[in-house]
Amino acid sequence: MSIRIPNALVDAVKQRQAVLFAGAGISAKSLGFAGGYVRDAIGNEIQKDYPEYNVASRSLEEACDEYVALNDRITLVNHLAALIPQNAAPLQSHIAAVKAFRFIVTTNWDLLFEAAYSQIGQGRQVLATEADAPNFNYDQHNLLKIHGSADRPLTLITTSEDYENYPDTHHQLLDRVADLLWNNTVLYVGYGLRDEHVRRLLAHIRRQRGEFARRAYAVMGENFNDRVRTRLLDKRNIEVLPYDADDFLPELAGRAGIP
Repeated sequence: MSIRIPNALVDAVKQRQAVLFAGAGISAKSLGFAGGYVRDAIGNEIQKDYPEYNVASRSLEEACDEYVALNDRITLVNHLAALIPQNAAPLQSHIAAVKAFRFIVTTNWDLLFEAAYSQIGQGRQVLATEADAPNFNYDQHNLLKIHGSADRPLTLITTSEDYENYPDTHHQLLDRVADLLWNNTVLYVGYGLRDEHVRRLLAHIRRQRGEFARRAYAVMGENFNDRVRTRLLDKRNIEVLPYDADDFLPELAGRAGIP
């Protein structure tokens, strides 16, 4: 399959002036499930006490809010962390990503990027909490896990309160993300760009930093053909690239001269 990659994106990766913003879609194949599985698992726990509970009508955030109202947050985050396999093998997209991008921002809780770094022997800084923010280093590889990490359950961002308080509880980490998105070309992979949490985060950054200075790109999957959605994203200065991440990211790394 012929893959068209904008030269501006290739050049940005070559010059280490690109940021990967990775969502759940990049990890689903390896983990064997998507976000709906996690929501249903929390809903099933609620149904043990309230059999009439309709989890299908809830978002993951809503299910987490309601679980905490019935139980407590510590039990929630430990249950969520236990749902995420910690020994899953990284995909080719993860391997290519950690080779090609010095800066990766992700909302994923899984450990697939960490496994990819280890597989190729690449050192990295992992920033999952506000206390980690000072460890950011422009001269090293940085993985910013802005919604926390499954190997540290208390870091997980899950409830409405977590998201609403994020600019206060994670302001240094948010500043790092804002700087990266403002000063680099951004490639979104694994997102439908409809996620409320990500939109809220990006809206906050836009208010602080203004519109992105450079054109951004979004890998939307090889079967993506929504022309209306494409026009909307184009209006937001995001170019749609209709390819599978496992094909696109290795090809991008190769064209940027990264073995």
